[in-house]
Amino acid sequence: MARTFAGAPDFPVGAKISLANPQLRSNMARATRTIREKRNLRVSELDTWEELRVAGESIKRTALARLHELLSTFEKNVTEAGGHVHWAVDAEHARRIVLEIVQATGTKDVVKIKSMTSVEIDLNSALEDAGITAYETDLAELIVQLGDDLPSHIVVPAIHRNRDEVRDIFKEHMGEWGLKAPDDLSNVPEDLARAARLHLRERFLASQVGISGANFLVAETGSVAIVESEGNGRMCLTLPNTLISLAGIDKVIPRFEDLDVFLQVLPRSATGERMNPYNSIWTGVTKGDGPQNFHVVLIDNGRSSALDDRVGRDALRCIRCAACLNVCPVYERVGGHAYGSVYPGPIGAVLTPQLNHVTSDHVAQSLPYASTLCGACFDACPVRIDIPKLLVHLRGEVVDAKRSFVPTTQEQVGMRAASWIFARSSRLRGVADLGAKSSGVLQGRRISLPGWLSGWSKFRTVPIPSRVSFATWWHKERGVQGESRVSSRRREFRHKNARIEPHALGIRRDIAPDATLNQANARDAILSAIRHANRAQAEQPPISRSYRRAAREETIDIIEHFEERVSDYQATVRLTTSEDLASAVSTALSSRQSTSVVVPSGVPREWLSSFAGTVVTDDSTLDLKSINAVDAVVTGCTAGIAETGTVILNSDSNEGRRVITLIPDHHVVVIRAEQIVPDVPDVIARLDPARPLTWISGPSATSDIELSRVEGVHGPRKLDVIIVRE
Repeated sequence: MARTFAGAPDFPVGAKISLANPQLRSNMARATRTIREKRNLRVSELDTWEELRVAGESIKRTALARLHELLSTFEKNVTEAGGHVHWAVDAEHARRIVLEIVQATGTKDVVKIKSMTSVEIDLNSALEDAGITAYETDLAELIVQLGDDLPSHIVVPAIHRNRDEVRDIFKEHMGEWGLKAPDDLSNVPEDLARAARLHLRERFLASQVGISGANFLVAETGSVAIVESEGNGRMCLTLPNTLISLAGIDKVIPRFEDLDVFLQVLPRSATGERMNPYNSIWTGVTKGDGPQNFHVVLIDNGRSSALDDRVGRDALRCIRCAACLNVCPVYERVGGHAYGSVYPGPIGAVLTPQLNHVTSDHVAQSLPYASTLCGACFDACPVRIDIPKLLVHLRGEVVDAKRSFVPTTQEQVGMRAASWIFARSSRLRGVADLGAKSSGVLQGRRISLPGWLSGWSKFRTVPIPSRVSFATWWHKERGVQGESRVSSRRREFRHKNARIEPHALGIRRDIAPDATLNQANARDAILSAIRHANRAQAEQPPISRSYRRAAREETIDIIEHFEERVSDYQATVRLTTSEDLASAVSTALSSRQSTSVVVPSGVPREWLSSFAGTVVTDDSTLDLKSINAVDAVVTGCTAGIAETGTVILNSDSNEGRRVITLIPDHHVVVIRAEQIVPDVPDVIARLDPARPLTWISGPSATSDIELSRVEGVHGPRKLDVIIVRE
């Protein structure tokens, strides 16, 4: 049975358990320090970083304020592009929808991309109960699944494991799920990644259903965007006939051009890279290319209730980069499991209490206190979520929810007494005068406070009251009377009768689950809850695009810059001319010992005129077995980005189906100099969102084993980029 966070202890207990594990503390300290350093290096390269943060905040604020409209627009555009949109009010409803789609295909197994949303709704357990095996394909999630473990980080779920632990897990459990690990498997990250590649390759080629999350949903075009590194995402998004993408309703953004912000801030914040090795952006169904049955499941699960909180709603801006985890001193010392919830760290401490997936109220109530309020999380957040402010706000809600007429703890008795004293100035003056009278008796003595206060006075000196109270001194010196009795009573009346928001008392406006809820009713219920939450929204300020102007003012040789950035990813760059292109292609193939190659139908024959090996042309009918049998693929591309060293394919005639650039082990890309642009904002305007887009930045890679970068996990392990410069 798949493990879940149900029944987890509250944070103080979980933290105590984690702190007692020296190996965990060592793993966490090393990993978070490494990610922080990489992130800081990449952020420092951008003079526009703060402008990007402000733009990201504004875009997400606008999206939340227009959520009802944007979700409806997204649904319309997905449907027109051949996809299907489903609405789920809660986790149970979402599980039921996914299960029905999978069962309709008749399959008994699915392949999955790492998705926090699927963990949030406990999807794997539901599939398992129905006799369907869910294979996690992300390396870190594979480690977690094989080890019967739980994820402890949003981006790097197995961050708490070291290479020796990973090796032992692979050797002991990999055979239970498919191809067993080699008996002589070492703890070298490259060897561990190779074992995972072999273990999952047959599963990718055979699975009929893929399940993914979504980083962004674009309302304007109906597009879905996923950012990943290993190529397992591309496998799941491309090879199965049916694709199911799960997304919280907070993932929607207004326009396609908004991606130029998030595709700059997300990779730098999450993994410390200029760009992830792979970004996939697709709209609906493309005939003959990728899944022919596409479903999006829009999940509420408490999000509309969080939206109704004037302060707490800011947590819904989160883009799941985990930058706040990597800088948090608390998370660094206790790891993710101590939080007892799907979403750990600072963002989990504010998001978890507002969603419905935590079964133990005491866990959610303890999380707002899992912080020092140092503010490092706000400084790191790429969309400027003021997490310390939210934590203080939620602490107030926890206190309000625990209020009762009769105090039940010593702390509540003390606070109730203090409240009674401070309610009237005459009472406060009486207590102060009593302290003044005892001053002479207490002089020269060490005071020990009684009961639960003794822990404070044990290590601190309790100050002796002054011989004259402040109120008495003030009245004597200034002749000013205290607050009148009538004024005091009016203030006390206003305090007792102040309006308390329902969520402060633990009353949620969540949509009631209903086993018979149909899609029309679910859609109406979710959109109605969103409209209610946004009933009094202020007008949204315009989104500043100043980061674009600053990026274009750079005066650099973009070809040279592009060459440098591509090389940073351990890819090979070759400069040539049109006349020498065939020779350059042949050299690239032979240097990697590639003796057979597949090419799209639109690739000019002269590109391969100097190649002596086997050339197979894909006319969109090649099966996976045939593509898997060749060594390499040669394609053109749509554009290149100098700043990030990225090439972009859009499945054009000389770029081919997504599958042929994914399965062969060696990819040769030909790009013309005029196709290269300076930065991400410059390329977005060139792209057609109706076509499936694949952004490639170096070979597939992972850093999931002790943050050691390993090239080539599931996608091509070798990448050659040939720049044709006249």
